[in-house]
Amino acid sequence: MHQKSIGLIESYFKKVKTANKELTKKEAFKDLLNRLYAGDKEIEKIIDSISAGAEHTVINIPRKDKLHRGSADTLYNKIIIEFENDLKTSLKHAKEQLAGYLLGQFKSGEGYNYTLIVSDCINWKVFAPDVSQLEVLESLKEDELILNEVSSASFKLTENNAEDFFYWIDRFLFKEEKQKATLKRIEESFGYQSHVFIESFRNLTKHFNEAKKYGDVQVSFEQWKKFLSIAYGTFDASESNFLIHTYLSAFSKMLAYSVVSNDDYIEEDELKGIIIGSIFSKHNIQNFIDNDFFHWIGSERNFRGLKKVFRLIAQEISTYDFNKVDEDILKGVYQELIDLDTRHALGEYYTPDWLCEKIVNEFEFKTTDKILDPACGSGSFLRAAIHRIKELNPQISVEELNNNIYGIDIHPLSVQIAKTTMLLALGKEITKARKPIHINIILANTLLAPEGVKNLFGDEFIMQIDKEKLWLNTQVFEDVQLFDQALDVCEDLAEQTMNMKLESKKTFENNLRQRYKNGGLVSQVINSFYKIYESLKKVKENGRDSIWKFIVQNLYKPYFFNKKFDYVIGNPPWFTYSSIKNEEYQNQLSQLAIDYRVKPISSKNFPHLEIAAIFMSYCSSYFLKENGKIAFVLPRSFLSADHHDNTRKGIAKGFKLTQLWDLMKVSPLFRIPSCVFFAEKFEAKKKSTKHGINGVSFAGRLPSHNCNLSTANPRLKEEKNKWFYIKQGKSTAFSTQKNLLQTNVNPYKSLFKQGATIVPRAFYFIQLTQDFPDDWDSRIINFKTSDDIQKDAKSPWKGMSFEGKIESRFVFRTALSKSILPFALHEPDLVILPVSIESNEYNEKKIKLHTAKELLQEGYSYASKWFSNAERIWNMLKTEKSKSMTNINRLDFQRGITEQNLNAPYLVLYNASAKNANATIVKREHFDLEFIVESVSYVFYTDKLNEAYYLTAILNSTTPNLMMKDFQARGLFGVRHVHKKILDIYFPKFNDNDEIHLQLAKLSKTACIKAAAFLKTIDKSKKIEGLTLGKLRIDIKAKLSKELKEIDNLVNEIINKNS
Repeated sequence: MHQKSIGLIESYFKKVKTANKELTKKEAFKDLLNRLYAGDKEIEKIIDSISAGAEHTVINIPRKDKLHRGSADTLYNKIIIEFENDLKTSLKHAKEQLAGYLLGQFKSGEGYNYTLIVSDCINWKVFAPDVSQLEVLESLKEDELILNEVSSASFKLTENNAEDFFYWIDRFLFKEEKQKATLKRIEESFGYQSHVFIESFRNLTKHFNEAKKYGDVQVSFEQWKKFLSIAYGTFDASESNFLIHTYLSAFSKMLAYSVVSNDDYIEEDELKGIIIGSIFSKHNIQNFIDNDFFHWIGSERNFRGLKKVFRLIAQEISTYDFNKVDEDILKGVYQELIDLDTRHALGEYYTPDWLCEKIVNEFEFKTTDKILDPACGSGSFLRAAIHRIKELNPQISVEELNNNIYGIDIHPLSVQIAKTTMLLALGKEITKARKPIHINIILANTLLAPEGVKNLFGDEFIMQIDKEKLWLNTQVFEDVQLFDQALDVCEDLAEQTMNMKLESKKTFENNLRQRYKNGGLVSQVINSFYKIYESLKKVKENGRDSIWKFIVQNLYKPYFFNKKFDYVIGNPPWFTYSSIKNEEYQNQLSQLAIDYRVKPISSKNFPHLEIAAIFMSYCSSYFLKENGKIAFVLPRSFLSADHHDNTRKGIAKGFKLTQLWDLMKVSPLFRIPSCVFFAEKFEAKKKSTKHGINGVSFAGRLPSHNCNLSTANPRLKEEKNKWFYIKQGKSTAFSTQKNLLQTNVNPYKSLFKQGATIVPRAFYFIQLTQDFPDDWDSRIINFKTSDDIQKDAKSPWKGMSFEGKIESRFVFRTALSKSILPFALHEPDLVILPVSIESNEYNEKKIKLHTAKELLQEGYSYASKWFSNAERIWNMLKTEKSKSMTNINRLDFQRGITEQNLNAPYLVLYNASAKNANATIVKREHFDLEFIVESVSYVFYTDKLNEAYYLTAILNSTTPNLMMKDFQARGLFGVRHVHKKILDIYFPKFNDNDEIHLQLAKLSKTACIKAAAFLKTIDKSKKIEGLTLGKLRIDIKAKLSKELKEIDNLVNEIINKNS
């Protein structure tokens, strides 16, 4: 860019900065454009329209039709600019104007091909309709349309970014120069806020309503749902998501073609070849596109109906230069669109380029080394591995390089995107390869190679094609060439004999022997493949084919990867066993966890086990060669969570840990803390870690999530350390502290119980809608759902509210985290529960649950009405996980309500989640209602007040809270869960005759009195939550500093004496 142009923009900035009228600013902008693009007649016409005087400016920018050389057909990208004098005061008005114009266009039959901009000539804000409204745009009113800012595309001109502004103008207004393809730009152009996606999605939706009547499309949709039920723990297998994935598939195919071809224009027949994949063979790529779940868009019927979508995508791709791509440009749009319902939760889930590069740089890859990513996603690790191999072996050919890189993913779209990433990384050298390139990325479940699904007969397993189960001999997997060629024979014969007589087994055998020349075909193998032929023929005749060969060929491919790889590198799935909804898959994973020795000893910990633990052991055992190496990005819970003890202890099968990276202090990174485990193949059952494991702790604030390593390295601090396997009570962890901690079992650990899960909270947590009653004896009182619980409510219960009368006997007190403070209980909540309290012959209180019908039969009509409504809504909205539960079963989960002790006069409570334990005492005699303990806290019941004071002192003291830090779960803001980790620190049972115990009780009593007095002085109008709660807890401890110092000294004495 010329220095003259920069000077023009800087001069423009000074003029606009001092101007105070909209018209003056617009004239300055028009003058700038005329000077920047002087002599370009086409652009001068566009510039004139900017100052035409309309309240908004609509610029129809002509584009060359990249699809029809010489065609008169013209595509228009409509840019709507709403100019305002000052966006600080008129942004809302400007958005309303945009919304009104946009909806007017829709209602007049226009499609969506807009870039929406609001500007005061310094701030340029880009907007797009909310994705949730795309299917109902035509029916919306102006004030109902939600416009979201595309913050990554917006621009603010300053005195220091004149050059950037020039390129921003060119990109959004004129697009004269091809843009370098970057992750950010590709995401803006093709992501969920882009005009390309919005218009494509609308057209796909409209067409699919007709297309889904056909059997081949139905099979694609059904099998996509089946695969995705395994790929995700939970997944919205809706038609909308299927179409979003279809859009991404078409986009990746066209982008791949633009990478390997040198065509500036795409003819109509070329476009069809891209979608069905045939065109890639002309460019030396053998298997870029299979008949996958999205193959349906390539049929003649569907291709015609969706041609506009393909043209729109191709047009936008043509504005980019893909020759010098230096990052994984696809992962942003892939992760954003892969599941729109969870895009906010997924956040920055994908592995950033810098971390992929950092990990592969730990290895010295040779030209003969084979590398596998068993959960390859968009292909970031594969791309990094290719660049690392090139760096170490500059002379390697593209054929050798491709043959070294393998990927597996269970997500059908990931496979297509990863193949495209591979093509980008391999570059145009592909076209010069001596033989067609076969990209080694397959759709399969990494964990279910056929050896994992054998039946009782040992040498057979079940293969399912459509609704038919086939019993096949495992010898079909002994030769990958035989497997592929035999499936080709099955597919070809099924096609040739469709709606004709079944070919004989002899004819099938002759065809197979003609295709496969290596000999050694035994009858069991021939019979098994013949069954596949029969089944493929059947599904074709039923109109339910198009993808079955693809599924069979891919699903069982991992079998051939046994002990084939020198390196396994990746970021395996982080979801837990309990999140799997497919019962058959759950059972298979359970068996794998046992077989590979990662299943926790305690069954209660198994639901929390991340599937990544099975991946680590399975991939080491099954895929790695002797002396092979593995590196996985994992949740940081692997360092301390009880359910990962087998991995830490060295019991897990197949590997021995060699290095640990702690990424806790790196940001931005993932939505939960992470680490990296490096290991080598090792078959022994127990691998000692007593000498520690070499490691590195990283810290640093990076400029963006997905920067490359050269950008990240200067900002990363690395501290080398050793990690030791340590124990405390029954808990274990990896720690950089070698100190031998306590192994004695705390006598209180089994006595503290977690409270009841009083959920959904909208049913039970209440506030008065009348004056506070003088007492709670036999009254009818007006309530509604508490406003305070709405903030933390989760779907589908968020926003739900009840209101009505209820009998006072069903009202109780409880405490959420905000009420549990050091040495104090502050403003406990009101709850209503469908329970009665009965006494037995020993005058002991017991809690009994009731259904709404039982309450009505007992004469409690108001309570019955409230809880009947709760039952009805529960049955409508309960999750799949709770489908067998009634609402009162859920309320009393694990007998959390009915086993509470109402007879003990004193309760010691501490919070389940926080950085530290905060403990307090509940004295039942001080309460106006019965107190029920909620699951946010743990409780110990006692009839000894001094014991309650003793425990409260210890739990609030410094030393136990510090000692549990290595064992606590961590979130992005540090340690976050206490649970029973505090009770892994040993301290003895209270003893009335122990002077130290009595001193602690006395100090604790004083602390309780002073804390209560302090709480009377705080501002009651401020809500206690989040940071306010943390500050209040700190303030209380500051007020109790004298008592806490003495408590700490005594607690240290107790702990040291018992170490």
